[in-house]
Amino acid sequence: MNHCEAPLWGSILFDAGGEVAAQAATAALTRRGFRVVRSFDLRSALTAHADCECPHHGTARCTCQFVVMLVYGETGEPVVVTAHSHDAQARAQLVRDAMTQPDAQVARQVMAALVEAALTLQTAPVEEVTAHAR
Repeated sequence: MNHCEAPLWGSILFDAGGEVAAQAATAALTRRGFRVVRSFDLRSALTAHADCECPHHGTARCTCQFVVMLVYGETGEPVVVTAHSHDAQARAQLVRDAMTQPDAQVARQVMAALVEAALTLQTAPVEEVTAHAR
């Protein structure tokens, strides 16, 4: 791997909340030709459970988010990406699964898109990024 190539596995730290980070990641992945399916969203799952206490905040009123995205290339298994946040930072990472092995080149392209999304959030106003993510 040369120094310009994104690593195959690892995590990317976003200086943004979970929903903003997930939207920016989705937008960057879509621009690169991937199809992104959000298979889990913590905020949506908790709407039926108003009394759940957050392990980070200790109350039901928290800003935490956990999103699971299935990222599909043209062929093969999806790359699974999770974005977990609390407060104003989110960490996105590719999930290793022993049962399915996505193409290594596709996984590298997904990581590159995540890096692009994180950098975009650092250099652009949040309103501009979220407007393009829709």
